[in-house]
Amino acid sequence: MKYTLFLLVLFFFATSCKKDSHSSTSKTDEITSADWKYDNGGIGDANGNIIINFSTIGTIPTCSLDNTIHFSSNGTGSVSEGANVCSGAPATTSFTWNFSSNETILNLSAGAVAGIGGSFKIKTLSSTQLSLLKDTTYMGSSATVIVDLKH
Repeated sequence: MKYTLFLLVLFFFATSCKKDSHSSTSKTDEITSADWKYDNGGIGDANGNIIINFSTIGTIPTCSLDNTIHFSSNGTGSVSEGANVCSGAPATTSFTWNFSSNETILNLSAGAVAGIGGSFKIKTLSSTQLSLLKDTTYMGSSATVIVDLKH
């Protein structure tokens, strides 16, 4: 009887324990899951609050607002002009990309995002939002360029 009770309790615990079915999605999976489109952007101050203090939405040509950015899992990507093609722009521009610093930095070849490349800090990367930060100098002061993309 003692062994039967022990086996019953053991069986109960073994069958009631489930593994978590919510596996975490890798950053590569998140960034390559769908094409990205410009959502917002601007200049933030370098005081650490990382919010847009000067929006660039009104300065971006409307022909660029429908562009899409595609990241492939092999480290390549492309920017497609969309239906509203900017004058003189190729329909598609290729770029390369990779993560560094424990996937907190996104490295892009020239012109990949908002016409700029280089190393971007990843503020947010989710299934619907990609927010990138790039430290720069703006009008003689340190500033942070913020580019928000969405699916």
